[in-house]
Amino acid sequence: MSRFPEIAMCDVTGRSRLAQRTSRPRWGLLYATTALMLAALAAVEFVASPGTGQRLLRSGLVLGGFGAMALWARLNRRALDQLGWCECAAATITVRVIPSDRPEPEHAEKDEEEDTRVFALVAR
Repeated sequence: MSRFPEIAMCDVTGRSRLAQRTSRPRWGLLYATTALMLAALAAVEFVASPGTGQRLLRSGLVLGGFGAMALWARLNRRALDQLGWCECAAATITVRVIPSDRPEPEHAEKDEEEDTRVFALVAR
């Protein structure tokens, strides 16, 4: 059962509130991630002693920071895609509908007869 019984599936005029809203990238989250990574790198420079440990810590922080930025880009890909859309984008999108050429199964009537026969055997 549909959550919106009054809206038909192919009714293009009815849209949910989520679909009406144009999402925007969450730039603040990206900036906070970058600032946190840079602050952690600066702290490592002042606190850790030079050597292999510092090099590993810096490498881990950089890889983690870039991984967080890649995750941000993945989570905001819809909003980033919509940044390049103009107001007329809905009129320029083309949807191709391909009708199905699948034939009707020939054994449909036989299946119904077998189902009633099996039900009759179970009911006894």
